[in-house]
Amino acid sequence: MRNTLVRRIWKERSGYAFIAPLLAYMGMFIFLPVVFMIVLSFSRHEFLRPAKNMMVGLTNYAEWFRDPAVWETFKHTLYFLAMYIPTHVLYGLILALLTNSVVNRRAATVYRSLLYLPVVLPLPIVAYAWKWMYDPTIGVFTHIIKDFLGLPFPFKGWLIDERLAMPSIAIMSVWQYSGWIMMLFLVGLNNIPDQLYEAARIDGSSAWKSFFRITLPLLKPTFFVVVIMRLAVLGITVQPLIMTEGGPGRTTMTYGLHAYYLAFRWGNWRMGYASAWYVMLALFATLLGVLAWKFLREESVYG
Repeated sequence: MRNTLVRRIWKERSGYAFIAPLLAYMGMFIFLPVVFMIVLSFSRHEFLRPAKNMMVGLTNYAEWFRDPAVWETFKHTLYFLAMYIPTHVLYGLILALLTNSVVNRRAATVYRSLLYLPVVLPLPIVAYAWKWMYDPTIGVFTHIIKDFLGLPFPFKGWLIDERLAMPSIAIMSVWQYSGWIMMLFLVGLNNIPDQLYEAARIDGSSAWKSFFRITLPLLKPTFFVVVIMRLAVLGITVQPLIMTEGGPGRTTMTYGLHAYYLAFRWGNWRMGYASAWYVMLALFATLLGVLAWKFLREESVYG
């Protein structure tokens, strides 16, 4: 059996050669850091006091269960997810439907490229740009509301008002990554056979009925992929770090941002305890992924 496996690998050596750089990249920058993080979570690792570094077993996890900041920051993260994921998915689906309806191929390509452009922009640059646009005195959005529309602005500011800070971060995140969701939905739309729509039209089905009875059911595999991949925002850190630094009043102190501060800002850089935070976050994201798979899975009728 071992010889058979070796012969098969040798026979397909060109394919393995092509994926070798990707495997090396994943091993060096994904798998090894994850293993190191898990090992670190069982240790007391303080960057500024290396003499006190030692293995402490489950002490970090016991402290995690007692830490009131866990539930506080987790509530803020779930609040962000409740706004971000539904809006993100709906907006990406609308963009996909609109661009997919463009008959001219060149125009469709231009639209898709422009809508996808924010995805490839560096996240820190986007966050700083939106922070400037949210400025309560010189920001674009405040200028539009006050000067262009002539409406009063009843809040202290987009990022300094406790009611607006987290929604403002969610809006920026939706804008940047909806092009990526659009592309995923475009793939799903292009995999739906045209014969189904033709048969529906012959039966007298309207466009709305075809959308709800054909398009949405056959896009369930795409919805599953989108939801699973968007679970990465559970660890959202960069946006609140740059735009609000966790304020005002810790209302945007997300789970990931708090763990970042534990590791690199507060006290003695408690990297061991911060690693335990991320390990628990990974376990929770895995649980959500399993639940999403249970409720959204459905075999594709065309695949």
